[in-house]
Amino acid sequence: MHKITISMYKFKLILFAVVFTHVSLFAQDLNSISPAQLSKLTPEQKELYKQYMATKSGQTIKANTKQENVQLEPRKLYKPENGMNDEYADNDSLFSKYEKQWQEEVDAKKLKVYGSQLFKNNKLTFEPNLNIPTPTNYLLGAYDELLIDLSGLYEASFKLKVSPEGTVRIPNIGPVKVGGLTIEAATRQIKSQLSGIYTGLSSGETHLNVSLGNIRSIKVTIVGEATRPGTYTLPSLASAFNALYACGGPNDIGSMRSIKVIRRAKVIATIDIYKLLTKGVIDNNVILQDEDVIQIEPYQIRTSVVGEVKRKGIYEVISNETLSDVIQYAGGFTGNAYGQKVSIVRNLDNQKSMVDVSAADYANFKLMAGDSIQIPQVNDKFNNRVYVTGSVYRPGAFALEDNGSLKKLIEKADGVKEDAYLKMAYLFRQSNNSVPSIINFNLNDILLGRTADLSLQKNDSIYIPSFYEYRQKQTVSIWGAVNKPDTYPLEENLSVKDLIFKAKGFTELALTDSIELIREIKDPAALKNSNQRTLVFKVSMDKNMNFTQNSLDMKLENGDQVVVRTIPGHEIIRMVRVEGEVMMPGSYSVNNKSERISDVINRAGGFNQFAYTSGAYLIRYEKLTGIEKLIKQKIIDVAKNQVKDSKNIDAATFKTAGLNTLSGNANVVDSINEKLSGAKTIEKKLAANESLVGIDLKQIMQNPHGSKDLLLEDGDVLYIPRKMETVRVLGEVLFPTYVQYESGTSLMSYIGSAGGFSENARRSKVFVLYANGKAKTATNFLGIVFYPRVKTGSQIIVPQKPVDLSSKISTMESVTILTSIATVSSIMYSVLKK
Repeated sequence: MHKITISMYKFKLILFAVVFTHVSLFAQDLNSISPAQLSKLTPEQKELYKQYMATKSGQTIKANTKQENVQLEPRKLYKPENGMNDEYADNDSLFSKYEKQWQEEVDAKKLKVYGSQLFKNNKLTFEPNLNIPTPTNYLLGAYDELLIDLSGLYEASFKLKVSPEGTVRIPNIGPVKVGGLTIEAATRQIKSQLSGIYTGLSSGETHLNVSLGNIRSIKVTIVGEATRPGTYTLPSLASAFNALYACGGPNDIGSMRSIKVIRRAKVIATIDIYKLLTKGVIDNNVILQDEDVIQIEPYQIRTSVVGEVKRKGIYEVISNETLSDVIQYAGGFTGNAYGQKVSIVRNLDNQKSMVDVSAADYANFKLMAGDSIQIPQVNDKFNNRVYVTGSVYRPGAFALEDNGSLKKLIEKADGVKEDAYLKMAYLFRQSNNSVPSIINFNLNDILLGRTADLSLQKNDSIYIPSFYEYRQKQTVSIWGAVNKPDTYPLEENLSVKDLIFKAKGFTELALTDSIELIREIKDPAALKNSNQRTLVFKVSMDKNMNFTQNSLDMKLENGDQVVVRTIPGHEIIRMVRVEGEVMMPGSYSVNNKSERISDVINRAGGFNQFAYTSGAYLIRYEKLTGIEKLIKQKIIDVAKNQVKDSKNIDAATFKTAGLNTLSGNANVVDSINEKLSGAKTIEKKLAANESLVGIDLKQIMQNPHGSKDLLLEDGDVLYIPRKMETVRVLGEVLFPTYVQYESGTSLMSYIGSAGGFSENARRSKVFVLYANGKAKTATNFLGIVFYPRVKTGSQIIVPQKPVDLSSKISTMESVTILTSIATVSSIMYSVLKK
């Protein structure tokens, strides 16, 4: 017994060693695939390789069928199957609420900083307006242009530019100091200098007007957390907002609440962009001067707001602001918000904490950096809602009033309909622990006062069925030569004539004097005593749906079928086409069922002098009957399954052998693709509705109406080509081409003209496709291959050898397999020795 146990133990060790070795070899071969080899794989093969590599790295992958990439599945919160509090039964579960909050935290990372789009809006430029009157507090500087205009007793005008020293030179007066002065002060200075020459200025007889012409440029430096910090050249009328727009505004960490304008080492203004965004007030938008500095500091406190607010986003908070201010920045609550309590996720040390803030504390609650404010939604619970559905005039939800009862609810729904089934109605109710219950009652007794009225509770639902729900669906059918054949619902007293009227009357070809009414036998005794299962009644009518003598209308029963047949012997017009080298090509009607190819050729005037009758063929479009369609569909389904199986087999081969052979035989992938392409081509050909019929037209015309002369079908196309002078060589030859036809030349000579056979040529299966659609393959007798005779217009087709994947083992793989065998042998020897 011990020996048997030890032997089994050794056997398991050996089996484990063998399996481990093969798995290691397979993984080694998979990991050694080069990018060049991967580029030759099909999308299905690439997907299998990616699944293997992802499984190896310990990741869970989700394949994307529309793209070639794979996506890692995100982790999901754990949800227990049961044990959940009934408190949450009417709304989302407890874990669903936590998942929603967690999702809101994730979404908060994707929110935009409030106001960040202000300086990226192409329609909002903040460009300085240069077409306004000169501001009286504007300080003149070097290179400003002054326009001096005298009018009245004296007429004169000057256009003067301020020098770097801050002066303007007035003719006949000299330099006048204006730099650093406002326009108003500069006007007084110039007037005092001009009064000595233009005496009318003092008496008011001469008027002086000083204005600004072309303005100078200034340099402003923007530092800190700007999108594009640096020194900018701006017009001297530019303001702080003009400079902020030029630099792109604050960057991702730049503050929008504390932007400082520094002049001569002193802060002269602090800009809060939120005042513009929320109140439309551009505060502290000072006119800049040369060498001013704008400093954008990093933000101090930012909070995110998600949930039921009008404007979700990330908001910057300054020291004196509270939760109420942030809610106001977010546009306030939406109509679905529960505004009495707000939840805040706060970072504390190395973990998060939840803080609940009531509405009374909004104005006093101070926020901290990283706070996430979550505005909840109003619960879907109702404290006074009841439902009534079914056979009432106004089904829906209604308010439950004090002492609400069933009768009052039905009155609100405008009463029950005529088809209401009053003997059985249902009350669906949830108890305090949310366990559903159902109560059935006789509504008719309650409405008549025979039974006490039902008192209703919130969330009660009343369902009043219709008696049609308890009846089997009853239908009748009409088929054949009517304008609208179909199945119709059975109505009371519906007759044969009524059903024909519903079907829009007879067609032109209807045989109205032999209408059949087919009825099922439903009598159990009749079914037991006879093999007959249906009854057939004959009805005779005229085209105007009037009954003829000795024929009466009949009332229909459930399941009846009316059949209106067509006039015997009628057929639609059938057409064929004759194309090519005939005297009168075109379309011709098939006059009778015995018309043949020779008949239509004679009607087309016969052949012309260029006709090549040996190459004529017939194209026939299939018009299948019901059973023929079914058979063909089965064949197509088999072809589709073969394509699918080929994909699966090749995928399996790819996983177990195809990838192994890639290191030395990359052409295996190409052969797999060729197999799949060939299978798909077969499937498409089977699905096509046209077929090529090979005919011997020369013999047909010599022996009209003989065995070779085919009967014509609707849609046939007879093509007589022009005489051909070439032979085409296709398939596995070195140079597929056209070769001039020469009488008596053998098939091998034509293949030689195409360069001869390739290495993959299957010589024993060469066949010739003649111009008339017939094909003839090579034959083999005692090892000697006899090739078919070639005619003008033929195609010589050389098929390919089948690819055997099992024999495609490279040298490297052979060495690997031998190494594995040696390793397994050493393990087996060690185990057996012990």
